[in-house]
Amino acid sequence: MIAVELLFGLFVFALGAILGSFANVCIHRLPRGESVVHPPSRCPACRERIAFYDNVPILSFLLLRGRCRRCRARISWRYPVVEACVALLLLGVALRWGPTPAAVAGGLLAAVSVILIGTDLESRVLPDEITIGTLVLAVGLSGVRTLLERPPGTALRFLGSPLAESLLGAACGAGLLLAVRAGYQALRGAEGMGLGDVKMIAMIGALTGPAGVLVTLLFGSVTGSLAGGGGAALRRLSWVRAERRARRGEAAARAVARASGLLVDGGARVLESSAGWREVPGAARAGERVTGSGPVARPLVAFIRLARRRAARGQTTAFGRLALDDGADFFRVLSVRAVPEGEGLLVLMGRADIPFGVFLAAGSLAAFAFGRPFLVWLLGELPFEASLLP
Repeated sequence: MIAVELLFGLFVFALGAILGSFANVCIHRLPRGESVVHPPSRCPACRERIAFYDNVPILSFLLLRGRCRRCRARISWRYPVVEACVALLLLGVALRWGPTPAAVAGGLLAAVSVILIGTDLESRVLPDEITIGTLVLAVGLSGVRTLLERPPGTALRFLGSPLAESLLGAACGAGLLLAVRAGYQALRGAEGMGLGDVKMIAMIGALTGPAGVLVTLLFGSVTGSLAGGGGAALRRLSWVRAERRARRGEAAARAVARASGLLVDGGARVLESSAGWREVPGAARAGERVTGSGPVARPLVAFIRLARRRAARGQTTAFGRLALDDGADFFRVLSVRAVPEGEGLLVLMGRADIPFGVFLAAGSLAAFAFGRPFLVWLLGELPFEASLLP
């Protein structure tokens, strides 16, 4: 019996790693509008096709020591991490629920959540191919479950069925976030949430039902608050270390600026800059005055102007959330801190816009695994149908 369970666990882990490899393809290609089936996997650096023996999930990365066999370019750690995450999540689902409809739904939710976390972190995109495609698949699975759970010789019942719960969950999820989106826009005159998040919560509702939507939003909000506070604390610690390093001399200050910010001289000309500054559309390049930057960089330029005036008095300047938006594809929320550096200014920048989709994904996984026990603990006895929450 132990041998059978071990083989079953190894099979599920291997299957999850293979799905994780496909998840990496989705994370890389879908935000770019590329096909996930053609062309075959290639090295992003030398564009050579990756041989099948170099494409074994997790293992190939370790054997190659994280480098392409041909050009020796580094392979991102994201690839084995995603593969391992999907494999471990599927293994956990299989061990907890076994060969059941709940395990199928949980495995599907786990795999797509990892994909959506990856695309949202890297590209701030929640691909329709994943959200809408999974929603349709979830409704289909609920329909099959409704048929399988019908007692022999009885009429097919829609109300109270898994199919009805799935459709209601998708509608409730989309409706809630659409209402929040409309309310924020009415109050603030700006878009506070993208439609990708709306489609994602509809997908989650189709897999977990209305109860799962509510628990997902609760768990996701808690996760977001903890992540936001923890991220701010880590960012402050890294800035303290960066400032200490920059005091060692001009070469050290330039190195800090190349890694995480911007260094300007007394005439506000760019001496060194990080990739975070250079990716801002219209940002001034080396030797140019920061005031000549394009309109997208205007909030950051205004911050630098204020910081230069305060630096003349030996003061530092910090701002927690600075939004840069071109109204199309580029959007960043930065946390910034500026300290005097000789006659110039060292500006430290950090991303402060962890996207909501990441927290929705984390909340949905927690809701699927612990949502029913949590609701029972909270309410005592569930006053509503929640058959999609195992």
